[in-house]
Amino acid sequence: MSRHDSNQPDHGGRVGRGDRPPFPVRATVASAARAGRYNAGRILLVAVAVSTATAAAEIAVHSFADRTGNLPVTITADLGASGVSLLGVVFLSGFLSQVVGEAGHGRRHARVRDILRKLSWRRLILADLVVVALVVIGLVALVIPGLIVMNLLAVVGPVVEIENKPVMAALRRSAHLVRRHFWTVALLATLPVTIADEITSAAPHSAGPGAMLTALAIRGVAGAVIESALGLVLAELCYRLMELDRQGSPAPMPGSSADSGDGLPRNRVSGHGARPSG
Repeated sequence: MSRHDSNQPDHGGRVGRGDRPPFPVRATVASAARAGRYNAGRILLVAVAVSTATAAAEIAVHSFADRTGNLPVTITADLGASGVSLLGVVFLSGFLSQVVGEAGHGRRHARVRDILRKLSWRRLILADLVVVALVVIGLVALVIPGLIVMNLLAVVGPVVEIENKPVMAALRRSAHLVRRHFWTVALLATLPVTIADEITSAAPHSAGPGAMLTALAIRGVAGAVIESALGLVLAELCYRLMELDRQGSPAPMPGSSADSGDGLPRNRVSGHGARPSG
């Protein structure tokens, strides 16, 4: 077979390597922005509540740590604040994946309380902890491996929520989706998230009731806007990666199940009437 023939779609519907569709960066950002615009009030309400709660927990812990010299108590309080922050991140990520799915990928509308009830909390929390551990190990090793792992696992959370996968399968699925569009994912997800984290960590922790309330208001609102924008893009990015992966996968054999061989759930995430997994 000639090189030209190898790059043409075969009779099974598989796209050759030379015909792999480019990643639609502009369309991805535009779709995320459109989902945010159509659901602005709903998103801001949830995001501000989450950001304010996590910021309040962090400010309270830092204020408490400054007043006490009891190291075990301080560590316990710090872990508690980290737990609140993790729960907030998990919920906001799942909520934004649902919003993006409703806006352009066939998911049915779900109320906030339904998302809270159906979200795969245990798997999402465990996945987040595993990703953090792997990234830290990579950064401690030689830095570059940590950055690579961070990028390859950028969509683990959305994969768990959208495709309802267990943790280890979600890790493999994220790496599979990202590796073909490594630098695009770095541009749209990993780099913005890293910059946002640096900005947040550089924010001063004010002392005094008035200064603390001001800092809480600023971090709550600004953090909500930043986290919402990043979460919308990340969710839309994951949906697009899944769609491109399906375009490059063989068509299922007649009579086979919808998720046979391609790692997708039976309710296709881009099809009409798909059920929310979380």
